[in-house]
Amino acid sequence: MKADNEILDRQKELYEHTTVTHMLCIIILASALTLCKKFYIPGDIYPIINIRSFALVSFLGLGIIFLLRSKDTIPFETNKSLSPIELGYVSFPLLISSITLIMAGDSLDSIEIILLLPVLITASIMGKRAGLVMATVCALLLFVYELSMKKPLQVIFESNLIVISMMYVVGWFVGGIINIESEHRAHLKTSLNSVKEEIARREKVEEQLRKLTGAVEQGPSIVVITDTFGNIEYVNKKFTQVTGYLLEETIGRNISEIAGTPSEPSQQNWGNVDSCREWHEELENRKKNGDYYWESVSICPFRNHEGIITHFLRISEDITESKRMEKEMARLDRLNLVGEMAAGLGHEIRNPMTSVRGFLQLLSGKKDCLLYKGYFDLMIDELDRANSIITEYLTMAKDKAIVLELKSLNSIIAAMQPLLSSDATKSEKTVYFDLQEMPALLLDEKEIRQLILNLVRNGLEAMRPGGALTIKTYLEDTEAVLSVQDQGSGISPEVLEKIGTPFFTTKDTGTGLGLAVCYSIAARHNACLKVATSPGGTTFYVRFKLI
Repeated sequence: MKADNEILDRQKELYEHTTVTHMLCIIILASALTLCKKFYIPGDIYPIINIRSFALVSFLGLGIIFLLRSKDTIPFETNKSLSPIELGYVSFPLLISSITLIMAGDSLDSIEIILLLPVLITASIMGKRAGLVMATVCALLLFVYELSMKKPLQVIFESNLIVISMMYVVGWFVGGIINIESEHRAHLKTSLNSVKEEIARREKVEEQLRKLTGAVEQGPSIVVITDTFGNIEYVNKKFTQVTGYLLEETIGRNISEIAGTPSEPSQQNWGNVDSCREWHEELENRKKNGDYYWESVSICPFRNHEGIITHFLRISEDITESKRMEKEMARLDRLNLVGEMAAGLGHEIRNPMTSVRGFLQLLSGKKDCLLYKGYFDLMIDELDRANSIITEYLTMAKDKAIVLELKSLNSIIAAMQPLLSSDATKSEKTVYFDLQEMPALLLDEKEIRQLILNLVRNGLEAMRPGGALTIKTYLEDTEAVLSVQDQGSGISPEVLEKIGTPFFTTKDTGTGLGLAVCYSIAARHNACLKVATSPGGTTFYVRFKLI
């Protein structure tokens, strides 16, 4: 729009300039007609009462009026400085014209027209004012030349009036066009500089925008932008990576359908967002595949220049692993507490139990007590069972002494194969071994045997007759993995939450310490024990760090 206005203004200037030129040409035409013999009116006194002279003076005044009225519209000056070369271009035509005029003299008709050349060149180089000045110089030069030829003043005036008028019109018109073009070029230069500055500013803004977009798209945080109703307008790549939803599946949907909503106790906090305050909370949400994940969420409002909230910004971080580590640390703390208590009380309890067991064995061998031998044996078995529980307690102690040596995990499993296969056969089940080559690890063989035995027996007990249990070893990235997979019915989420807790068991018999001991053994070997379950079975993974 601005460019169109500038073009219209320039066209208006040209039209006005051309109109004035046309009027000057009409004045010259009228002057020429006045000077011709057909309109000659003789007078005794010249030029005061000569009607023709009066007309010429009137036409001259009218031309001056047109020039003065147009000077506010058409600039008389340019900011352009005259270089020495341009000065030569201006002076040389004047010199040549003067020499030609003097040398040719009366031998050529209308030789005076040659003086239009320096006016034209000067006006085209320096503009209107210089063109008019050069026209004046040429007019004076012409008068001096005519006077040198001893011609009367009246004849000089009348014979050269048209030529001199043409000099002024040429200087005025050509110089005016040059001034308009110079001003237009200066304006274009200014506009071009402004455009360059605007382009540079926009490039800088675009670069900052690219950096911001890259930071949002490639950053570790989940970023979601919604309207005031919670309808999603933008999500970054991290959101799609964590949740599993594609971009086209999220845009336009409500945030509560995908990223969860605040819990009931925090509805008041959610209301703080509408009050221009930030809102923070930890939420458990569900991915597209149904898995749950934890995230730390912050929501803040966007306001426009009028202070009205137009959007909400939701930034969150996936803290699932942190939550898992918190639970793992809490569980290990419980195990360590149980182990420390067992270590402190084990000796004090075992000594009396050993004495009681010895006297029971002694009494059960006497003839007078043979009638009660069955009771004695039952009490001895219960004491042995209590002693085994204490032993398991001691196994969970954090500071239990272990002997780590370079051992082959596959060799330990191979040595246990007859025992494990025998346990499976007794319950009409099968054990398969898939042992891949792997390097030696720093292991306590006794503890690893107990770990494997506990996991295998748990898996066998979880299956019905005819089921198969698979023991695998393999390398994965920088870890050596031991997996024990059964074909049971899986573990419910409620049970999975409590798995590894001391004394927690789903079996009618047992102490509930088997998996707790496994977690303790894994921790002492700087390994991690994880479980994956489904309706088709459960797999326990023990991941050892490679040396």
